Amino acid sequence: MEDYKPFFDAVEELKERSKEGWVVVVEGKKDVKSLRAIGVSGEIVVFTGIASTVEILKDSDVIILTDFDSKGMEIERRLVEALRSYGKVPDVEIKRKIFISVRKEISKVEEIFAFYEKVSTQLSTRVQMGE
Repeated sequence: MEDYKPFFDAVEELKERSKEGWVVVVEGKKDVKSLRAIGVSGEIVVFTGIASTVEILKDSDVIILTDFDSKGMEIERRLVEALRSYGKVPDVEIKRKIFISVRKEISKVEEIFAFYEKVSTQLSTRVQMGE
């Protein structure tokens, strides 16, 4: 089995930063549901357009967690540019850490919970079997 430690470490970092008050921005409601299911407890904002989303985020520390596809990367690029005009430097590294380690298996935020559960179950089974 591949090494999923970077994925789990990034998820833990996301949960911790969320608890510390960082706001996570995602693309849709399914993304919110997935993040809540893995234990992200802080504020999550659904992207509704550059101007309206930046208005909500401009005074916050922000983690951009859009999908790891062309649309998600374009939203990320535009949000970074807009937030920097307010002197904010949003975090995009957590997204990279999550998706780079598992990019062959998932590319959407809404898939994170199912993948997290699947791998956790597999690892638990291996531990129980003494591997």
